[in-house]
Amino acid sequence: MRAVWQAARFAVRRRKLQTTIITLVLLVSTGTVVLALGLLATVDGPYDKAFARQHGAHLTVSYDPAKATAAQVAASASRPGVTAAGGPYRSQVVDIPEETDRARPGLLPPGPFTVTERTVRGDDPVDRLALRSGRWATAPGEIVLGTDYARFPFDPIGRKVTFGDGRTFTIVGIGRSITRSSQAWVAPGQLTAPDGLQMLYRLADPAAPAGTITAGLPATASQSYLVSRQQATEAGTTVIPFLVAFGIAGLLVAVLVIANVVSGAVVSGFRHIGVLKSLGFTPAQVTGVYLVMIAIPGVLGSLIGIAAGNVLAGTVTTTLGDSFDLPTASGVSPWVDVLAFTGVLAVAVVTALVPAVRAGRIPTAVAVSAGAATRRGRALRVQRALARTRLPRPVSLGLGLPFTRPGRTALTVTAVAFGVAAVTFAAGLNRSLSAYLADAELTETVHVLVPTDGGRPVSLAGRPGTAKVAVTRFEQVHVPGFDRPVQVKAYQGNVEDRHGYRMVHGRWLGGPGEAVVGDPFLKTGGKKIGDTVVVTVDGRKAALRIVGTALVDGGDTVLADWASLTSLVDRGKPAASPESSGPHSGMVTSLLEVTLTPGTSPEHYAAALRADGIPAEPAAEGIESGQVILLGLLTLLTLGLTTVAGLGVFNTVILNTRDRARDFGVLKSLGATPRQVLTVVLASMAVLGLVGGLVGVPLGVAAHHVVLPAMADTGGLVLPYGLMETFPWPLMLLSVFAGIAIALLGALIPAGRASRIKTAAALRSE
Repeated sequence: MRAVWQAARFAVRRRKLQTTIITLVLLVSTGTVVLALGLLATVDGPYDKAFARQHGAHLTVSYDPAKATAAQVAASASRPGVTAAGGPYRSQVVDIPEETDRARPGLLPPGPFTVTERTVRGDDPVDRLALRSGRWATAPGEIVLGTDYARFPFDPIGRKVTFGDGRTFTIVGIGRSITRSSQAWVAPGQLTAPDGLQMLYRLADPAAPAGTITAGLPATASQSYLVSRQQATEAGTTVIPFLVAFGIAGLLVAVLVIANVVSGAVVSGFRHIGVLKSLGFTPAQVTGVYLVMIAIPGVLGSLIGIAAGNVLAGTVTTTLGDSFDLPTASGVSPWVDVLAFTGVLAVAVVTALVPAVRAGRIPTAVAVSAGAATRRGRALRVQRALARTRLPRPVSLGLGLPFTRPGRTALTVTAVAFGVAAVTFAAGLNRSLSAYLADAELTETVHVLVPTDGGRPVSLAGRPGTAKVAVTRFEQVHVPGFDRPVQVKAYQGNVEDRHGYRMVHGRWLGGPGEAVVGDPFLKTGGKKIGDTVVVTVDGRKAALRIVGTALVDGGDTVLADWASLTSLVDRGKPAASPESSGPHSGMVTSLLEVTLTPGTSPEHYAAALRADGIPAEPAAEGIESGQVILLGLLTLLTLGLTTVAGLGVFNTVILNTRDRARDFGVLKSLGATPRQVLTVVLASMAVLGLVGGLVGVPLGVAAHHVVLPAMADTGGLVLPYGLMETFPWPLMLLSVFAGIAIALLGALIPAGRASRIKTAAALRSE
């Protein structure tokens, strides 16, 4: 064993290029696997553990106190299927008023705000609240906010919160409910007009319908813990499908490149194998030498890949965790690192096993005599056929070179194909995401925003560059089943005008009492098209029937007609003019959405309005942090996969150069210039890149059509027709050329070395 170790160690030192290639391949593959598995475990694991630790409620129900007593509600804790219960707790949906002084913005956003009376003991049977900072509310006039409001740019503890009825509370702490049972908590007896009795249940069957528990009781709202779990984890799990796709592709490319490297090492190392056997090495020992030669750089690359994957997974989790209302893991679980290390390394060793066993079985005489005699070239018929064409001689020689070793050629073409597939997939996914965001954020329709709250009437009719002006109005409302305010948006004017929104299912608004929402809204609220959603603001309620779904920016937005919204929130103010609105002061609740004529700059248009004293800003076209992470990961993994594919080409050219050194020497002795030898090598790889591109483009398109719907499904989205059709022929043609580029870039350095080969050195055995 010691002899095997020493021989392998010396071989690793001598074959630095081979060692580097294997190290880089395993680094990228292991890093991708750690990132995918680590993120999957990180976004799911912490929530489930925290839910069990805090005895989270599987079901949260609010009952009408005017129709049932606290004793009647409490009796539901003994119903079949309930294993533990908490409550009833008095709750109230209060109104947070808008700050009238623009210089003193309100601490909390205006709109409905759910407050619950709780005495926190620490051993509550259900929904044990966790204190993040400060202390619990124990005295009159004190309040604890939920962690949704823990990310102020200042410490909120000690500041005041004013309700719509004039009552003021002092913030004394920040708390967490793992199931988001409330937005804030106060001591018992602090709510003057409670409108709900809240019960929290742990169930034997967490998926049991709420009706089995609430039957016969006046339930006004219910929410499963699956909603809060989905909200907390969907940002991370959305990226899992494409990480899995890249992880599988990375492993497959690693297998191809390692097989190519090891088999090439066996072919080019015949004399080395013969020397080992002449020194007494058995076939098993020779096999062991080649396996250890792969294992040493494999271990090194895997360890570095694990470190890189941990850093990337930690960064992604931390950024996504900023939007989670749950504790996040501090790092990747050790089992992920162990699984990635052993799994990827095992794949590498198993891949190397076949050529290593072949090396051990080579007879000593054959191995020692390798290179001493001239071997008849392969694919002579192909080479002769190419010679009869009008192609330049260096090009025809290069095109015939891949046929001399078809096995090596097949491995290289497949590696290039995966690289092209990654480029095609990344380009298609980027185009689909951009198209989705453009539709959801109305970037093609809305170019400039003009707030009109409380200001002088604004008229943009006839202004140069103005194509269309839409008057919009917003209001924060409370919707049962949602743990945060929902925004209702309405347009003034023709109700049939979609204003750029792209429909997914159903139809657009047809009149008062109807609503269009996004698919995430349906998933969170447990609704479907045709159901009715009840919205509440300032104690007023309105029932809106969902008639369709559209691509809407955010999952908490309801699109309604102007009459429905104004009848709900009208506070006796004069009706708005067609291009002005001022239902509130302070917060911006009314905007003019301006569509510009082609060629008009939004920045210049907005600047001209500001010069006339009209507040205006170009519509933001930026992307959120989660989207930045997704696009960043996409770019990084695509570069990693194409780099590995390029390394495979690099290795192939090195092996071909060694195999054909004598042929290159003969060519140079016959007058071939270094540039012509360079052309031979590059032409041989260009044809592999072309074939790899033609194979890789369909693979990339297929991966896009599988992964994108999976990503949309985890995010609660339904993709409309057209978002999948993002591959125009110029893009696919460029992707094919990407295969040629990968092949040529990977071949450039070793091809240059081949062109500089010395004739005497190449023909030294003649």
